[in-house]
Amino acid sequence: MLIETGRVVALEGNTVWVETLRQSACGSCSARAGCGHGVLNAVAPGASRAVVKARLAEGARFVPSLHDEVRIALPEKGFLRGAFVLYALPILATLAGALVSNVLVSADASQAQADLTVTLGALIGLGAGLFLLRLAQRPLATRGELQPIVTGKV
Repeated sequence: MLIETGRVVALEGNTVWVETLRQSACGSCSARAGCGHGVLNAVAPGASRAVVKARLAEGARFVPSLHDEVRIALPEKGFLRGAFVLYALPILATLAGALVSNVLVSADASQAQADLTVTLGALIGLGAGLFLLRLAQRPLATRGELQPIVTGKV
């Protein structure tokens, strides 16, 4: 489980809205001068906060109230599956679109025509990958694999 702490900002039945501070390793990172996260924190300090909807753990013996500090957990399996779908699916679909269009290019086409066809095929593949990503995220969300769970008070 990936664990984070946050402050309860709203209550809705057996779910709570938790404000967390996005963590970074800016103090120890050697790339902090060129890092977007460090620049974002310097320009807009409030932008480093995120509000997430979390459900109470099964059999929880506590009821959080407004402004309580709580621990939220995200199952690693759901996180890894979501990250794989988010990053790999569009890339693989783009490559598949480029490969299919490359195979379909006629042998007597000029290099410019072949390049244009492969580029268009890659863009169509990217669009299809993003559409598939939209479809793939629904089952993950409905099964609750991507929703954090409130595990206890801090």
